Amino acid sequence: MYSPFCECCWRKIEGFSLHKITTGKFHSDFWKYVDSLNSFGAYEGVLKEAIHCFKYGGIKRIGKQLGRLLSSITAPDVEILIPVPLHINKLRQRQFNQSAILAKECAKAWKIPLSLSILVKIKNTLDQASLDAKDRLNNVKMAYQVITLVKGLKIGLIDDVVTTGATLMECAKELKKAGAKEVHAITLARA
Repeated sequence: MYSPFCECCWRKIEGFSLHKITTGKFHSDFWKYVDSLNSFGAYEGVLKEAIHCFKYGGIKRIGKQLGRLLSSITAPDVEILIPVPLHINKLRQRQFNQSAILAKECAKAWKIPLSLSILVKIKNTLDQASLDAKDRLNNVKMAYQVITLVKGLKIGLIDDVVTTGATLMECAKELKKAGAKEVHAITLARA
């Protein structure tokens, strides 16, 4: 298993695979839209610190290493990978989409096509990390839109962290409404 060092604290990032999770304390509709959830590890310790350096500290170069960690899990049976998109305002502020960087590494390692344009974020929402579980659901409601055909596709939806599942559920809901056959969530960490 690929285990890099965190570029913030230089400790080794250890992980474990939480493959094919089909239960969890998510919204009751989560599993109606998400067919499976695969995560590299728990959102704690060095992995959490590395994600914070990457996502909030703007240390973009950590993303490739974190993407390699994520790609070390078994690839799900999907036809295309799609990262959770950022709203254009957030993208301008952060200057990169952390989920897209992770997805690019997974696409290379798993030899699965990647699309950065099928799913877009049309609503500029508050940062999910600042909200409680109930508010997270309302925050992302109708925030995403599918703009390319996905009918019959098995999709791998990639994000950095899953906490309540609100973002993944909303994205998966839109993908299923647009005709996706299956949506398999893939995250670097699970809270």
